[in-house]
Amino acid sequence: MHTIDAETFGQICDEVWRDRASILSRRGSLSDEAALVRAVYWRISKAGGEPGPNISAHAPVLDKLVRQCRDEAARSCQEL
Repeated sequence: MHTIDAETFGQICDEVWRDRASILSRRGSLSDEAALVRAVYWRISKAGGEPGPNISAHAPVLDKLVRQCRDEAARSCQEL
């Protein structure tokens, strides 16, 4: 396995965000946030990589993904 750099990690998170409708439709009993993070992990693994020894360097990117998910859910609730 090779270490995924910050740029590639960000690209994977962006791809997960674009594919969120499909990912969330198959989330099972997971929360929306957990399903998206699981998809990031799965895509990193599929690419033959790992986040590296300093995963905290990628935390802001994951935080952004989770925040986007929560913001979208909040907007949806306000529209009802």
